Amino acid sequence: MTEIASQSAEITSILLTVISIPSILLTIFIPLACFIVVLLLLRFRANASWLTSIAASMVVATILLILGIRMLPHPPGTGVKMGGVFFLPAAICAIILLVQFFRWLLTTEALQANVNTAERDKILKMVEDGKISTDEGSELLDAMGRSSALQGQDAFSRFDIAMLIGVALVILGFFLPWANLGNRMYQVGHQRGPIGWAVLIVAVLSAVPIFVTPRELLYKISMLQIFLILVGLALVIKELSVGADQAGTIFCLAGFLIALLSSGVKLKSLAA
Repeated sequence: MTEIASQSAEITSILLTVISIPSILLTIFIPLACFIVVLLLLRFRANASWLTSIAASMVVATILLILGIRMLPHPPGTGVKMGGVFFLPAAICAIILLVQFFRWLLTTEALQANVNTAERDKILKMVEDGKISTDEGSELLDAMGRSSALQGQDAFSRFDIAMLIGVALVILGFFLPWANLGNRMYQVGHQRGPIGWAVLIVAVLSAVPIFVTPRELLYKISMLQIFLILVGLALVIKELSVGADQAGTIFCLAGFLIALLSSGVKLKSLAA
């Protein structure tokens, strides 16, 4: 019986080796092809910078490569362990993407501030030269502030897009495990209870005003958005404090932080 079992194991190993050859080729080819396609699309269609395009392509290719390696056939009772050689480049590229994202988000405010400063200087100079009265100058400054706050509200601003990205991360986190209850009960972690549903509802409600906000209520609605985001953030932090530290809560935390930043910057621009 021992000899038969040994021969069976050898045959299984040989078959797995033969079967895995095309699988290995596909595991290498698919991430490489996706890297090239994503790089070309981001660089030449989306007009992203080379740094952003390469970093995003590397993250996508690394995820596909890791998934492909994990799906490769292997002998029963064995697993695939991947070290930092796979995760470190992806982590570096993810950090680069995060930095580029915040630079993209905050660029609009800096440019708008420069424009507003130049326009204010022109109006003040006209008042000093006596071309317009003080009251007329005050009216122009007030009108300029309102127009700057409302400019571009017919279309999604960068802050709105960042807000939607944050809410999307929270929704993704809702469907991922929040707690690991043991190797055999890992999937049980998706039972989040009332707090999880409250987090999801708060995130969705904070995104709704982007689509239905009247112009005259932009400032107050932005304050309401920040309040809802802070409530959701507090609930997620509470879950983290009691040991719910799996992927779901991490994604929810990241989503609320991005949404809070974008809403805060938007509120600041409205108050300018």
